[in-house]
Amino acid sequence: MHGLGWAVVIVYAGAVFLIGWLTSRNQSGTDEFFRGSRRLPWWALGISIIATAFSAASLLGGPGEGYGHGFLWLQLQLGDLIGYLLVCTFFLPLFARLDLTTAYEWLEMRFDAKTRSLASIYFILFVVVRLGALLYGAALVVAEVSDLSLPVSICIVGVVAVIYTVAGGLAAVVWTDVLQWGVVMLGIGACLFVVQSEVDGGLSQIIATARAGGRWTLLDLSWNPQSIRALPTAILAYGMLAFAVAGTNQQSVQRYLACADVRASRRAAMLAWGAGFIGVGGTLLLGVFLYAFYQAAPGHLAADVQPDRILPIFIATELPAAVAGLLAAAIFAAAMSSCDSAMHSFSTCLVVDFYRRYFKRNAAETHYLRVARLLVLLSGAIGIISAFYVAGKGQSLLSFLATYTSYFVGPVLGLFLLGMWSPRANGHGAFWGACVAAGGLLLFNQLGPWKIPGVWFSAVSAPLTYVFGTLISLIVKRTPVPARPELSVAAAPARIL
Repeated sequence: MHGLGWAVVIVYAGAVFLIGWLTSRNQSGTDEFFRGSRRLPWWALGISIIATAFSAASLLGGPGEGYGHGFLWLQLQLGDLIGYLLVCTFFLPLFARLDLTTAYEWLEMRFDAKTRSLASIYFILFVVVRLGALLYGAALVVAEVSDLSLPVSICIVGVVAVIYTVAGGLAAVVWTDVLQWGVVMLGIGACLFVVQSEVDGGLSQIIATARAGGRWTLLDLSWNPQSIRALPTAILAYGMLAFAVAGTNQQSVQRYLACADVRASRRAAMLAWGAGFIGVGGTLLLGVFLYAFYQAAPGHLAADVQPDRILPIFIATELPAAVAGLLAAAIFAAAMSSCDSAMHSFSTCLVVDFYRRYFKRNAAETHYLRVARLLVLLSGAIGIISAFYVAGKGQSLLSFLATYTSYFVGPVLGLFLLGMWSPRANGHGAFWGACVAAGGLLLFNQLGPWKIPGVWFSAVSAPLTYVFGTLISLIVKRTPVPARPELSVAAAPARIL
């Protein structure tokens, strides 16, 4: 990529850094850094939720998935919908009643400090794994469109994400997410237009080629727990994973906590799902278009190319300069909107759940703000190391994320459900129930007669945490936490919006 293409990328990068600088002015407290002082509009927070989830892995993995399997991945959006509806019904009214900064503060209110710390540790491990995949995905594009090596590209992407996350806090993250989501959608649309104009016969030929190659199928109704592209797995396994990520993951919860009230948080959540459906559908459609393009020009693409490299190769070899720059900027945007959120929530949890909780309770707000920014730097360094690990796995980005992030979010969902629906559960039972469920499941997968697919881990570990937590609480009775009505799930309003 040369000239005009790089100019587009530079203009986009300048806009991102400008937002970070503007939102950092007059920032003196952690409430502004962590929650945007609850002044951000719900629609921006909703776009930020999906921009956080829709990473460079999505923008690279989606076309690769569409190229290889058509629209079957879109079934996962049904699981996502179930997850968001459950969050809107049960969790958002609870969060709205409490003045929280992290999702895991509630677990200390309901149970004890060690349970809160355990859940926060699970989340931090989730971030470390996910951040590695996010940085690696963006670095693939940098390496493909430039003369830089993959290791150098990983370092560059990590440093850029750190700089504006340190500067602006949540407001910078949210408003850059809005800009980045717009760039992503514009880039996908421009690439779709270019591809269909390059295929002889246009859209009708693309559809015919896709149907002939089995890329136009929307549903797989077979019962195949090993396949994430089967509808039962998409609804049951991925639905539970979506419930856990959307409802108990700090990256999502931090946006709900920044909303003015429960109605605004519900609108933000459902906007996130709708925008995600469009984004995932768009990337899969792009993959189907690329399949038709390369079927008509088979010599333009190596037969053994990794799915995640198909879009970067197309950008580098087939697109006009301006469109190539726009697509490269879109992938950087998708990467940055996920990386900044991961780094910011990593910092938030370490400051609120550990540093302020155990080491320095009554320091000045400016002190906590300095520590938070230093921890963003730490998260960037850890993310870069994690990206090198992901690069060595050789697994598709979408598959890697769906498999490995599921290890950590299921037990946390189990803790939240235990706290809301099991009145006799205590902190000792909750803590050890989550440990036994997660550890036992990993042990079974190593030594058992058969392996549980990674995408099912949340669907298995969440109910196991609930069951073991309840049983251990009954066996090891402790002084119950005084009843506090605001900590219960209560009767949530039936209206979602």
